[in-house]
Amino acid sequence: MQLSQLQQGLQQTFFSDGHRLVFWYDAHGHFADALDDLALDGVQILNMAGQSTFGVKLRLELEEPQTPTLLYFPCAEPAPEDDWLLDIKLYSGRFYADQLSMIFNELGLSRHMLREHLARRQGFLGSRKRIEALKRLVTPEMDDDELDLAMCAALLGASACDIATLLFHLGDEAVSDDVGVEGTPASLEEMTKYGLVPSLVRALRQEVGYPATQAELDGETPLHFGQLMLRLLITGYCESISEIPDWAQGQAIASVNARATSRALLSRWRDSSRFYPAFDVISGWVAQALRIEDKIRDVPLERLANVATFEAVEKQIIVDLCQAIPEADGRDLEMFRGIIASRLDGYWASRHKNDERRVRFRQLYAALSAAIDLFALRQQHRDGFHYPGIEALYQAYCKELYRFDTAYRHYVVASDSTSVELLKKLDEAVERCYDEWFLGHLTRNWSERMDAEDRLRNWRLPHVPNQQHFFRDVVKPHLDAHRSARLVVIISDAFRYEAAEELRERINAKRYCEATLKNQLGAVPSYTSLGMAALLPHRELSYQPGSDTVLVDGKSSQGTENRGQRLAAAVRDRAAMAVTAEEVRGWSREQGREAIKGMQLVYVYHNVVDARGDTASTESETFSAVEDAIEDLDTLTRKILMHLNTSTVLITADHGFLFQRSKLDATDRTALDEKPATAFKSKKRYVLGTTLPENPSVWHGHTRDTAGTSCDTEFWIPKGAHRFHFVGGARFVHGGVLPQEIVVPVLTVKQLRGERVEERTLRKVSVISPKASLKMVNNIQRFELLQTEAVSERLKPITLAVAIFEGSESVSSEETVTFDSASEKMNERMKSIQLSLSGTDFDRKRDYFLVLRDKDLGTELERYRVVIDLAFTDDFF
Repeated sequence: MQLSQLQQGLQQTFFSDGHRLVFWYDAHGHFADALDDLALDGVQILNMAGQSTFGVKLRLELEEPQTPTLLYFPCAEPAPEDDWLLDIKLYSGRFYADQLSMIFNELGLSRHMLREHLARRQGFLGSRKRIEALKRLVTPEMDDDELDLAMCAALLGASACDIATLLFHLGDEAVSDDVGVEGTPASLEEMTKYGLVPSLVRALRQEVGYPATQAELDGETPLHFGQLMLRLLITGYCESISEIPDWAQGQAIASVNARATSRALLSRWRDSSRFYPAFDVISGWVAQALRIEDKIRDVPLERLANVATFEAVEKQIIVDLCQAIPEADGRDLEMFRGIIASRLDGYWASRHKNDERRVRFRQLYAALSAAIDLFALRQQHRDGFHYPGIEALYQAYCKELYRFDTAYRHYVVASDSTSVELLKKLDEAVERCYDEWFLGHLTRNWSERMDAEDRLRNWRLPHVPNQQHFFRDVVKPHLDAHRSARLVVIISDAFRYEAAEELRERINAKRYCEATLKNQLGAVPSYTSLGMAALLPHRELSYQPGSDTVLVDGKSSQGTENRGQRLAAAVRDRAAMAVTAEEVRGWSREQGREAIKGMQLVYVYHNVVDARGDTASTESETFSAVEDAIEDLDTLTRKILMHLNTSTVLITADHGFLFQRSKLDATDRTALDEKPATAFKSKKRYVLGTTLPENPSVWHGHTRDTAGTSCDTEFWIPKGAHRFHFVGGARFVHGGVLPQEIVVPVLTVKQLRGERVEERTLRKVSVISPKASLKMVNNIQRFELLQTEAVSERLKPITLAVAIFEGSESVSSEETVTFDSASEKMNERMKSIQLSLSGTDFDRKRDYFLVLRDKDLGTELERYRVVIDLAFTDDFF
């Protein structure tokens, strides 16, 4: 044995353990020669060979009562009845120089009975690497079982030796080695080899109620990892549905303590950023072994809603919702919203984990949420639309009915992104709801009012500006009122009113901008050439004879260059220009400022939706293009306001569009038996020409009435949502007079400064416990939490992580819950969370706290003292 080891052991005994007198018996006298080389500061070393034990006793007790002393005996320890120093020895320390004793000292253990335990673990202690790992885990007061668990942790490379950490590492290793539920992780085999498993089994029995057999406790039978996982996950499942089904009777751990601790352990496992991938795999193994899909197929949706144990449950919930949503009443739809919100806060769809599986589930739930929005709107208008006139129906669309289009768009985008069969039947129901029910009722009411009011001859509405007056009514007043300020107008091709509403919400979620949305009545036919021309300043609009080219004051308005010329010519007292959005995107701050230097009016032409929707090969991407347009316009507007010395941006469109995902059939077509000889343009939703004949199956109008042109151009439009033909794609169309086509958005975005910015500072809603005094009398208990204010444009939702803590240690499961209610009713802003205590060692006199943390930021927001006073320490379902 090296001198440094002796020195280290002795220093531990004197200085760490705090003994003044230390006895060292060396039966063979092997270390007598080493005494002179020992360097122990302030410690006298007495070689007791030939010394009078009585004299030494008097010396140490009377003459040197404070002097630290090592008493080395080069002989065996005498029997107690022959030991003159027995009374001193009883309050002194002991030092041993054999290998096990040195390891004992090196580990810093204090309980001498552990020497015998270490002797039974010589196989484990035969590796220096294992000893070094063990040193980082032991504490002086450990007992036999605790030391064994530390050895288990050393084998696993774990940083702690609590049961949860050991199981997480075992699970990680099992997945890495792909052992399945039948195999055994290599480290568990090592634990068996070194006799450590009985201590692990005892800890499992105490912590999670594992029903250990006597053979397992005696080390005669190895611990079966797969069976342990089966029991834990089945118990977690049973706890979530609040019963033990017949198929689980032989596996579930029934005691309340064990059930609560198991739930808390599984919650901690799932919440671990390092170990949750292993849970996913092991959960899949267990689900497959149980054939869990068959067992949950008939479990009611409401009972499955709290289960986080198996991915199959997530799929079953989605299947159940797909079947239930189309036929549900308003109350059930609200319940489904709550279930989806809970699942999004839960495990398999958590937005705090961004692996492919969870992204897919979030997309599925986004589709389901949009479907609920759509069917809830149908419930609100179950009798259809029966407005007294076009004006009332137009205003209803702007205030509420546009939400049908938004919900349908959101559904299609989410559904298309999943590409799974789970939504197939819901896809069909959504198409029927939107196409047959919504568009059917809307077009019927709209068409009746159009015919009754002969509206195409009087294409105007009270308090709604016409699109051809955009420059006169919107742009010029702004220029006149702010003669030194620049105005930028973005015209986004086919950007619908409902999309502009979403863009408004997104812009208003930021501090430095404020957006307000109005609308104007689009020119008819609602197509690009006419809409773009109508937005330019002009004295006269007309068609070039025999062509669909629209002239502005006698000049072509086709293309950005011509439009820029018309703009500059019309506002000669101001510098004006036209550019494309692509050009603006490519400018650096310096390039942009230089490009528009001196300009007071800039028209920016943006083409994202129409570019993809109006092409047969990409029309199926229409709604994805809308999503991209919203994002792009948000970014573009911010760039213009923040980098290009501009304080106001107007966003509008040339027209809207109709789109449906399902293919059209003959019933969607208004056939043209014969194309009029005087027609010069024939599209799916309109025909342009002169002296067009009357046709009872179409709306027949004049552009001088619907767009203010000075020529005699006429048009045909198929009634309702019909198309004249399907050539070149037919799902994306425009040109007609339905609200989706002719309600043109005008979004005004202003940059804010100073106090206005502070007024718009965003913050998250507050959440409190409505009870100041909290008490927990069961291992599993619910707590009510109140969102104190409604979500609004200035108040954002908040996601909380909620758990019970003792000091800095969690003693319960952690639950995630989002508070996002916009209701003004307090009772509708209340949510409950269910927490499970981990373990049984609770004292009503100790301090425990219910802690609310911001899940995204990790910051503590509130804490409430909780008295834990468990009436029973064990019970059954």
